[in-house]
Amino acid sequence: MNELATSAGYPIDQFPSKPFASANEYFQALADLHLIHLRTQRNLVTNPEDARRRYVARHLFAKLAAGNHVNDDGPFKLFCDDLRPANILVDKKTLRITAVLDFEFTNVMPAQFAHDPPWWLLLVGPDMWIERGHTMEEFVSLYQPRLEQFLHALEQIEGETDRAQRGTQRLSSLMRDSWLNGDFWFNFAARKSLDVDAIFYSQLDRINFGSNASIDLLDDEERARIESFVQMKMEQKEAYDEQLALLQGC
Repeated sequence: MNELATSAGYPIDQFPSKPFASANEYFQALADLHLIHLRTQRNLVTNPEDARRRYVARHLFAKLAAGNHVNDDGPFKLFCDDLRPANILVDKKTLRITAVLDFEFTNVMPAQFAHDPPWWLLLVGPDMWIERGHTMEEFVSLYQPRLEQFLHALEQIEGETDRAQRGTQRLSSLMRDSWLNGDFWFNFAARKSLDVDAIFYSQLDRINFGSNASIDLLDDEERARIESFVQMKMEQKEAYDEQLALLQGC
């Protein structure tokens, strides 16, 4: 919400304003947020084909969100989306953590977010990887061996504490399952409205639609609206480009 309000011109009066009763309600709200963002950021699309691709991606993501019922009624967990190495201070001599920073966006979220493997194992997430000009395939090829290292270390720690936690499912197995079944990508895309399209076509399309995502998978009403949507986005872009040119000429 903060990124959209500060960098994408999102209408803040259309943000959710009350708590959610279930995980499913929360994910559908995020899907709606993606769709509103698509309609309102004037320079989000570059051409008619780009507009159609984003329209298909976000409407199909909404269908995935509507069917996501993992831990629908809880438990809900305290979750810090910015927990990463750059926000952790370590004593150089003992290598022990001395402080953890940047908790301002910590909130309560569905437990499955805490079951995902860390997105920061390459020190940048998939979104920043794409922004820096790399491909998602490159990210996955480099991320996979780091993930195995991380899970191996986690399994060692879990092995040492098994007696105290007997009967509970290991976090390492939950993280591995999330990576293998694609939940990692769904959960990441749910939180990244600026990058949901790239993540959808590089991962979610393959996992959920066999790389066959197209307008044919939309319902009749969604298909009927797509061309008027494309026209609106091209008009938005033209007005945006004109205003930008005036500002640059000042």
